[in-house]
Amino acid sequence: MFLRIRDDLAKRIDKQQFESGSRLPSERLLAQEYKVSRMTLRQATTLLVNQGKLLRKPGSGTYVSAQNNEVSENLKGVTSFTQIMRSQGKTAKTKFIFLKRHQPSLIEASNLEISRDQDVITMERVRYGDDEPIAYEITTVPVALVGNITRNEMAGGLYQYLEEKGFRFGKAIQEFSALVPNVNICKRLDLTNGQAALFLRQTSYLADGKPFEFVQTYYAGDRYRVYLQRE
Repeated sequence: MFLRIRDDLAKRIDKQQFESGSRLPSERLLAQEYKVSRMTLRQATTLLVNQGKLLRKPGSGTYVSAQNNEVSENLKGVTSFTQIMRSQGKTAKTKFIFLKRHQPSLIEASNLEISRDQDVITMERVRYGDDEPIAYEITTVPVALVGNITRNEMAGGLYQYLEEKGFRFGKAIQEFSALVPNVNICKRLDLTNGQAALFLRQTSYLADGKPFEFVQTYYAGDRYRVYLQRE
């Protein structure tokens, strides 16, 4: 029952029946509306808080988050940045900083399960949701898998490029931490010097279990949120 209420409330939020930043009706009123106990209603709203759609303010109530200014991602499976932006009504844009072919570092070779004499391609990009910088992304892929990929071929995204070549995606292993980026990355993300960012280290795998991508991403912490859904 609480999952049905969660989904209905999410639709109402997306349709702006509850405006961004507004206070949600009280638990008592919503419980009466859905004809459930307040405990069941709270289970539903707690899921929406975890997803970033709602924000609880102790002593004040539950509010609709400013969704237009924030991107949220469910940590489940392999999903591209473009897909995440599209799911939230935003247009994904990319600014290439550089692309180079080189021999991998120890950590790159270890995560991609290749030897250090096998070339890789590293791309550094700023990823935007609409015109707002969301992430600074450093992606390393093995040349043996993707070929000598060019910037033009990457224009539509790495995942689209691999899908068109017949690859199928499997799991992703992700590790998050908080850190302060260097001055250059802060500038690219419109962060003040010394402002913390959310740092992601991810290894992505194909359906056959072969790693195809090692990514290090700095997310603007005030514009990006992650949540984990357990089923």
